[in-house]
Amino acid sequence: MPLLAITVLCAAAVLGAWFIVGEIVSGQTSTKAKSSISRADNPGGFWLTIMIKAAFVVFAVAVLLHALGLTGDPIVWLRETFPAFVRR
Repeated sequence: MPLLAITVLCAAAVLGAWFIVGEIVSGQTSTKAKSSISRADNPGGFWLTIMIKAAFVVFAVAVLLHALGLTGDPIVWLRETFPAFVRR
């Protein structure tokens, strides 16, 4: 993988983690539908949204580590673990 792609993935992972931490501190998270979820009003929805966003950051880090040659391919792991969700 080219160095530029690795740099972009690293920046995306760091930026995503930064935004998640900011949302946890503020207690407000935004969704794609331009609405916000408050931790005080809807704690379940707030933490579910945070966990989904964190899963994307973790996947970006896994792809980054694979690009650097430090781990195996995360796509292969997804295909083996969740065969119903991945089309071949």
